[in-house]
Amino acid sequence: MTQTPAQPTVQNWIALGILTVLWGSAFAFIGYTVDFLPPMALIFVRLTLAALILLAWAIFRGRRMPPLTDKRWLWFTGLGFFGNTLPFFLIAWGQLSLDSALTGILVATMPLATLGLAHVFVPGERMNARKLIGFLVGFGGVVVLMGPSALQGIFDSSFVAQIAVVGAAVCYGINAVMARMLPETSPSVSGAGMLITAALLSLPMGLWELTQVDAVPMTAWASVVWLALAPTAIASVMLMQIARTAGPGFLAIVNYLTPVAAVVTGYIIGESIGWAALLALAIILAGVWIARKR
Repeated sequence: MTQTPAQPTVQNWIALGILTVLWGSAFAFIGYTVDFLPPMALIFVRLTLAALILLAWAIFRGRRMPPLTDKRWLWFTGLGFFGNTLPFFLIAWGQLSLDSALTGILVATMPLATLGLAHVFVPGERMNARKLIGFLVGFGGVVVLMGPSALQGIFDSSFVAQIAVVGAAVCYGINAVMARMLPETSPSVSGAGMLITAALLSLPMGLWELTQVDAVPMTAWASVVWLALAPTAIASVMLMQIARTAGPGFLAIVNYLTPVAAVVTGYIIGESIGWAALLALAIILAGVWIARKR
């Protein structure tokens, strides 16, 4: 039976901060790598390497993967599908006709989807006015961060592409709730199982795209290795841990903070950052405070 999520601890907040940095910094590496590897090829290699890394880590820690007859493999398949394979594809496909700012705003609807799903499926994650106001304030901060002009793209870009990106946000919400409801499993084992099934699901299209690739520089492969190790393998374990101990509603906060990390990463590599980003950070943090205030 699913237990009520506990009050987030200091360790949960630290883990959320690390997760934010890992996911936020990933955009810079993805932006570089897709110049040499098509999206599904990148997804397949990234997921496969991450699955092998986590499998090796679980074995090193003395953990055993459950037998294939164990019902948890059905959970792992759902987590891999909704948490990796499907949203990765929907976002990559959507960005063929959407700019990154509008995509970031659409993906940031994930906490709102999580709020509704957790209200139905997770005890202790009931929706109330305070949580809704907090998440809406946080979403407003994301709009300020990305630039209000990005919303004009809603009327200019492909409607189907926008639905695809929002669908990816809903997938992440489903994944967060499923991670909370997963039968008792070590985070390293559940993370490895999720990535193994996600890699298998991405295998057909990923292999086909790899056959179409010419020479790939070593720097691009190094970028893929980093994406597999940190924003995928390590982040998957942390995601499972946070979802199980603090609940999907708390985990959903990361989708408001990740764009901030992405902007800061851009600043580090030479992109400009203005007052709007600092204002957005203040608004996002205010929204998080309202949503989590007891």
